This record gives sequence, structure tokens and C-alpha cells, in this order.
Amino acid sequence: MKRTARDKRDRPHPPPVERIALNEEHVGRRLAAAAAMLVFGGAMLAYAVWQLVTPETGWTTIEVSASAGVSCAGDFTFLYEASTISERKAVTAGYTRLCRSAYEIFHSKEEFEGVGNLRTVNRRPNEAVEVDPALYRALETVERSGSRLLYLGPVYERYDDLFFCTDDSQAAAFDPRLNGEVAREYGEIAAFANDPEAIQIELLGGNRVRLAVSAEYLAFAEREELETLVQFSWTANAFIADYIAEELTALGYTRGTLNSCDGFTRNLDGSGTEYSVQLFDRQGQRVYPAAVMNCRGPVSIVSFRDYPLNDQDLGRFYEMENGEIRTLYLDVADGLCKSAVHNLVCYAGNRGCGEILLEAAPVYIAGQLPPGALEELAAEGIQSIRCENGIIYPTDAGITLTQLFEGNGMQYSLSPPESE
Repeated sequence: MKRTARDKRDRPHPPPVERIALNEEHVGRRLAAAAAMLVFGGAMLAYAVWQLVTPETGWTTIEVSASAGVSCAGDFTFLYEASTISERKAVTAGYTRLCRSAYEIFHSKEEFEGVGNLRTVNRRPNEAVEVDPALYRALETVERSGSRLLYLGPVYERYDDLFFCTDDSQAAAFDPRLNGEVAREYGEIAAFANDPEAIQIELLGGNRVRLAVSAEYLAFAEREELETLVQFSWTANAFIADYIAEELTALGYTRGTLNSCDGFTRNLDGSGTEYSVQLFDRQGQRVYPAAVMNCRGPVSIVSFRDYPLNDQDLGRFYEMENGEIRTLYLDVADGLCKSAVHNLVCYAGNRGCGEILLEAAPVYIAGQLPPGALEELAAEGIQSIRCENGIIYPTDAGITLTQLFEGNGMQYSLSPPESE
């Protein structure tokens, strides 16, 4: 099962486009091109597809200091309304430090001096190790949810390799839907991942954890040369966004909004300023700017989508020659990527992105949308918006949706809230 893996999740920047020599006829290229035509033009597309939450006026983008070194800043945009130059400098310094720290804390492939991270945990199975408090809090959130997503670490690495493939013949070495042997191997890992007796992160208190791994799984991992049994993979930026947002809030820097390139947003501003979020929808081979979501106050937003929108996304998706798209939304049951709908946006005012993601992931990562699942999430305080066949379905009667798209043969309409 050993294959050469490229670790994109832990890089501060997406891989260069030239390393992903995808066929220009692939669906992802066509989707990105369609989005470019439909969403405000090229310059605004780069802005829009980052899912930026944007106030009306007066805010500036905080850039990480050049001296920061390697950090997670390449995955995020931070907008802030600083009242003075000195405040902006202070916010920049704080944000720079946090981006650097987050990169080290949530890394699963490299250890850093004085930082207990997932690499530390993976390298010392069945030993108690001390981790950074931010990582410990994230692991507590995972444990409360009961999610087993983190334990699919080895399969995430295989999918990372899949996204570098240039054609389906290469992809067959990593795609369980093209290769029965690969499906069997992923199934074996999924069986371990689903079994707390085989692998479990034990929280010992005092920021100490133990990765308990059975002798059987350790033997399997050694035989198959698996080194990273647990990792956040596509969920990492949700927890990083929470970490940075909470630390900025503790410093008193709340007139800001933090947005990741892969769909995680933390709006910190409680001043009553109105923000707008561009909602997208895929219909066939086109991506439409379906509507604009308007909101006020602190809110966490998680956006799921099963298609790429720009070249940066091409490092997180693979487009099959038959038009199917592979993603990192993996079902813990079998290691297969699944999406119940093309687009799902979930949000809450009193929860972090990590918690929202863990609650909503089982709903989204499914062959079809489970009946009543979004209404159940709404009853628990997590609202959602989905688009299907040109209809926008919100669960929140209080949300304001404007600028419903009309053109190019498509017209969006609004359904009454599904939770009513």
C-alpha cells in the first residue's frame, strides 16, 4: 500500500498550479471558467471564492509580517477596522504571531521545538505526551462530538496524492472507486478508524494526551508504512480559525472577520455592522453566485462544496474524465468521498467552526441528504442554507438573502424556511 504522499494540508500555501497538470477538459477547469464568467469578473472572482464576509466600507486586509516565516496565513484573509495606525500595527503583530503558532500547533508531519502537536502524538503511540493547550481544546471538541474523522489520517494522505494525478490511469492507484484493491485497503484502515479499541486519543487532563493504538493496528501500520494515523486534514482550518479568533478576541481585537480559502469564517464584530457572504451553487457544469447572505454580529460559518472554484482549489479536488469530482469529504465507514448536495452552508452565533463542522459533517458526507437532518441541526442551534435545482432552502426564518441570481438561463428563488 506504500505510495509516495505529498502533504498539502500542512503547507502554508497551496501547491503551485503548474504541478497539477490537469486536463483542460476536466470538469474543474470548466467549473472555474464558468464561475469566472458568472461572478463579477476575474479580479472579483479571487475575492469572492474565498467566501469572504465583507462589511460595507472602511476595513482593510491585515497582512502577516514578512518576518513571520512559515505560517498558515496563506490560507486566510483577515479584514479589520483599525481606528489608528498604532492599533493596526498591534493587530498585525498579534495576527502574525497567531498564524505562525497555529501552523506549528496543528501540524501533523513536522515537530517544532517546544510545541506539542499531532506529529508529537503520532510519533509516540501509547505514550502520554503534552500538547499545546489550543490543540488539547480542539481534541476535546472532537471527543465531545464523537466524530472519528481524525482517525482516517492514512486515507487522507492517499487522497492528497490523488489530487496530484494528471489522468485517471494515475488516479487508479489511489481512487477506491477505480480500483478494488485500493477500496479494500481503505476499508481496512476505515475499520481501524471506526474502532475505539483499535485507536483512540485519550485526554488525560493538564494538556496531556495518549494515542492508544492496538497491537494489531500498530503491526498493520508498520507493515503498510503508515506514519500519520491521526490528522485534521480538511478540517484543520476550522480549528485554526477558532484558535485565531478566540485569541484575537482575548486581546480585545474584535472589529474583524477571519476567512479561510476552504470555507471557514469567524466574524468577531459585535458592533452591529452588516456583513454579506456570497453563496455559490453548482448546476451541471456551471457555478452560479446564487445569492448573498446578510448577517450581523459574531457568527461562525462553515461552507461545504464538492467542486473547485479556482486554481487554488485544484489542490483539493480531482476531476475524473467522466465528469465526477473527488474530494476530501471522506466517509469514516469506508474511506469513500461523498457529498449529499453540491452546496451546504452552516452557521451559528454561539459555536465555533470546529464544532459546527463536526456536527454537520455526517449530514453532508452522505450519499443523500438524510431526511430531517438539517431541521435537527437547526433545533440544536446550527442553521443552514442549501441550493438545489435553482431553489435556495434556508432553515433560519431570520436570515436575509438578497441578490438572487438571474441570468444565463438560471433564475434562483427562495423557499420558505425548512424549519418552520
